[in-house]
Amino acid sequence: MDWSRAKTILIWAFLVLDLFLGYQVSATRHLQWANPEAAKGAAGDIEFYAKQQNIMLLTEIPQETPEMKYLNVEYQGFQIPMNMMPGQRITLQKTAIVSYFNQPYSASDVKNLDDWLQMMGQRVMYASSYHPDRFLSNKDRLFYWQYNGKYPLFVAPLEFVIEDNLIKRYRQTYVHIRNQGSGRQVISAYTALRSLVENEIIKQGEKIEDVTLGYYGYYYDADIQVLAPVWRFIHDGRTDYINGFTGAIERPPDEKHSVQQ
Repeated sequence: MDWSRAKTILIWAFLVLDLFLGYQVSATRHLQWANPEAAKGAAGDIEFYAKQQNIMLLTEIPQETPEMKYLNVEYQGFQIPMNMMPGQRITLQKTAIVSYFNQPYSASDVKNLDDWLQMMGQRVMYASSYHPDRFLSNKDRLFYWQYNGKYPLFVAPLEFVIEDNLIKRYRQTYVHIRNQGSGRQVISAYTALRSLVENEIIKQGEKIEDVTLGYYGYYYDADIQVLAPVWRFIHDGRTDYINGFTGAIERPPDEKHSVQQ
C-alpha cells in the first residue's frame, strides 16, 4: 500500500469535512442573526427534541451567543511571600498550590460563598479574581473559578475542602492572560446541546444539570497555553465541553479539580 498517498487522501478528507462543518456553523449563525424568531423556534425545538429523547432539562439553556476571543494564558508560578500568607503551610505544585490551614475554619461559619472568599482575601492570593460555582459547591467543598470578565476559566479552580465540618485546606490554580485573539460570535448552546445528543454523549434518560459558557483548553508543556470559548454541560454528574467556535466536542479534564488526600 502507498502510505504516502493514503495519508494525503486522509488529510484532504479531513479538510473537506472541516470546511463542511464550518459552513454549517456559519449558516446557523446567519439564520439566527437574520431571523430572531427562527432562533427562538430553535430553542423550542431543542427542548421538544430533548423531551423526545427522554432527556430532562434541570436548568435553563442560555440563549446568548456573544462575541468571544481565544485567550493566550500562562500558568502563574506562585512566588509566595511567607510573611503575607500567615497561618498556613503551602506546598507548590506544577500549576497549583495546596495550602493547609494551621487552624481549620468551621464550615458552619460559611453563610455565603462570596462573603467567605472576601473574608479569605488575606489568606488567598488573587482572591478577587475568583467567583463561586454554586453548582459544584456542596457539603464537601466550596468551589470557585478564576474569571476573565464575565466568563469562568475552566482550567483555573480554587477549591476549599470540607472534612468533619472543618475547612482544612484549599487548592488553587491561577493563570495570567497574556493576550487575546480576534473576536468571533460563538455558536448557540442549543446547537452545542444537539451535537452532544446526536453523538450520544448525552444519552436517553439522562438529566442535564448545568450549562455554562466559559473558557477551556488542554495543558501542554509550554510557556503559553491557548484557551477557547466552550459550552460546559454537566449531565448525570459528568462534564463535557463543546468548542464555542467550531462545535467540536472537547474531552473533559483528565484530572478532577480537587485537593488530593
